[in-house]
Amino acid sequence: MENEFQLYNKLLALPLFQGFGKADLGDVVAHTKFDFHKYEPEETIIDENENCNHLMFLLNGIAEVVTIAADHCYQIIEDISSPEILQPERLFGLIQNYTKTFKAKTTCRILKIDKSEVMRLSDKYMIFRINILNMLSTIIQKQERQLLRNYPENLESRIIRFISDRCLKPAGRKIINIKMTQLAKEINDSRLDVSKALNRMEEIGILELKRGYIYIEKIETAIMQAQELTI
Repeated sequence: MENEFQLYNKLLALPLFQGFGKADLGDVVAHTKFDFHKYEPEETIIDENENCNHLMFLLNGIAEVVTIAADHCYQIIEDISSPEILQPERLFGLIQNYTKTFKAKTTCRILKIDKSEVMRLSDKYMIFRINILNMLSTIIQKQERQLLRNYPENLESRIIRFISDRCLKPAGRKIINIKMTQLAKEINDSRLDVSKALNRMEEIGILELKRGYIYIEKIETAIMQAQELTI
């Protein structure tokens, strides 16, 4: 079990507990049931479609996130680092299931807070309730902003945008497992043109191609580089 000082520091690093005073945070530590878990590399933390009945916090380590298309025609793999909340928007709403699979890439420490405890904290502490509303509102606003962006001017940017928009984070390493014909279908272009665009991007170091896979070391850099290419 975490000692009190360590738990204070871990909670203060999490957005839902920012703004708490020392007395209130002490009360939270004393009266809230925290469930800690340790996952070794390659162990599954959450399976896609698993029921979301806890808030889950990645306290330490790096986790791998796998996003699979609804028809299973492609999948995207990315990394997230601590501290991070794992799909908190899935705790409430119409569908309360995770949509991604999370696996430990390094040794990971996970904190779980049961939904009933989340509701109790929200009732008792206004700052906790505000933090939840801010977090969920931010997620919604970011998704809405994605829909209102200008359409990419070149095919290379459309390919990178397609990948980025389906990731949990718009930064870091991304791996997409997809057939060339499927990618062309997804972005409404020809297989030949998509193949040419991908090879062009590989030549200048934006990405790396392997059989059935596209590797991007830093998606944020790839976005800027693709935008600079002539149409």
